[in-house]
Amino acid sequence: MSRKRKQQLTDEDDDYEDASSKQKKRRALASRRSLPSKGKGKKRNEGDASSCADIHDLEGAESPPRCLHAVSLHSITSPELPRRALLEWYDGVHAARGMPWRKPYQHSWSAEEKAQRAYEVWVSEIMLQQTQVATVIPYYNRWMERFPTIRDLAASDIDTVNSLWKGLGYYSRAARLLSGAQKAVKEFGGRLPDNAQDMESKIPGIGRYSAGAICSIAYNQCVPVLDGNVHRLLSRVLALHAPPKAKQTLDVLWAGASAFVEGAERPGDVNQALIELGSTVCKVRDPACSSCPLQSWCAAYERQQLEGKGDEGAKGATSLAGHAVPDIEELCTLCEHLPAGSPVTAYPMRAEKKKAREELDVVNVIEWRKDPASARERWFLLVRRPEGGLLAGLHEFPTAPNVPVTSSSSVHIEIAESLLSALLVSPPPARSSSAATSDGQTARRAASPSSAERPCSLRVAKIVPAGDVLHVFSHIRKTYRVQWVVLEGGGGDEPPPLVQTPHFAQFGATSPKTSNGNAATRKKRATVPDKAHGTSSAAASSGVQAAQWLRLEAVADAKYVLVSRPSMPALD
Repeated sequence: MSRKRKQQLTDEDDDYEDASSKQKKRRALASRRSLPSKGKGKKRNEGDASSCADIHDLEGAESPPRCLHAVSLHSITSPELPRRALLEWYDGVHAARGMPWRKPYQHSWSAEEKAQRAYEVWVSEIMLQQTQVATVIPYYNRWMERFPTIRDLAASDIDTVNSLWKGLGYYSRAARLLSGAQKAVKEFGGRLPDNAQDMESKIPGIGRYSAGAICSIAYNQCVPVLDGNVHRLLSRVLALHAPPKAKQTLDVLWAGASAFVEGAERPGDVNQALIELGSTVCKVRDPACSSCPLQSWCAAYERQQLEGKGDEGAKGATSLAGHAVPDIEELCTLCEHLPAGSPVTAYPMRAEKKKAREELDVVNVIEWRKDPASARERWFLLVRRPEGGLLAGLHEFPTAPNVPVTSSSSVHIEIAESLLSALLVSPPPARSSSAATSDGQTARRAASPSSAERPCSLRVAKIVPAGDVLHVFSHIRKTYRVQWVVLEGGGGDEPPPLVQTPHFAQFGATSPKTSNGNAATRKKRATVPDKAHGTSSAAASSGVQAAQWLRLEAVADAKYVLVSRPSMPALD
């Protein structure tokens, strides 16, 4: 049964009679709806894909209504004809979108040439995750010009890799490409493994889908793929209306994808054809069913056409399964109920979206100027995020994450002072009071130096709000509240010396997390900025934020986090 009954019968004989009676009713109902089919030489019984019978009355009012069909509806037993139709369609469209990574497989390729193809496909697949094809193409071309082989990539560094990735988003993908290339060179002789099992288990950042795509395309291995496009396509072909992320659902879809490539002469083209068909024809909205090469085998399309037409409409129906509903034990218990007449777009079942959590980060754009009266020498302080977690390894303005949304401007000022204390070897003195400027902005000004202090000592000239930047991640709706912190003085020609590995937590800002969720261990070490570049030496270990000063003209080229910068108020 699809679900446990809420009321269990205690008498075994009554329970047996109850099940037997209901089984007879189901068989009678299936028998009444069993009609011969015609068309294209395939035999089927409409219990698989024809109009759904509601078994709500049979199971009792306490059970949710389900669509009466055999579990065999969700399997592909004869893939030869649909696979042939799919490849014929793909041969005519594979070059339509000008993807430079698409090349026909050649059986004459040497092991080295196959490994090179695997590298090219790997780069394209990682770039295509959560990114449209048109966006990826120029990035892919620039990447291959800079890193034509996996050895070229392995010899690079994260800053160079991120500079090429800049604007593509999800920067952790670039870091995984780099670490995967380095492992392939170190442990596999500069080649990706030639089978999906080893590739998935031994190369970081490669999962089951990517391993299937790479190995089928580059090595001609008969392994399946299941990305979002194929998930949607097969959910419709198999009329599978079940929780899309449930293990049982995914098992059914992986089995369907496997059926398409098992024994195929061109498994890579089969997989690419499924992906292309899902992307360009079997779209989320407005699928072009009339142009689909799998229309004749699509159970969701068949149901859309036959719903409401009764038994007459079942004549001529076709499906990939072709089995009746003989017994209650063979009924599908995975699918959820669908109203009569539901369109193709009802598949796959909609996933329940979790509401993105709201977060507020206070971003401190810290500027130091050698001469307050001149705008020529402007330096800005950047730190590097930990190598694990959100936006790993990128540069950002010093930021206090997860600040309470209700925090006041005075709290934000205290955050700025805490960060200055954490970042600078000799931080400026803090004051406990604040004043409002004439234009209503909150400003912090250092006290006038005492007679014992030098006139050139470092001081906070002002702290003023500079606006909000909203960025919506897949699971977080984050507001970056920006404040501009201006430093003056210091008595030197270079920006103030920085603490190389600051410990933020003890100064009131949230300590960054490492990839395993533990706070990074940090030790404070004073460093003097490099005179040529105005930067401190970067800390290389994971979880450490390295601080550096950059001139204004270099800030735009840094891999920092804020996607768009709020307009910065002009200096007084």
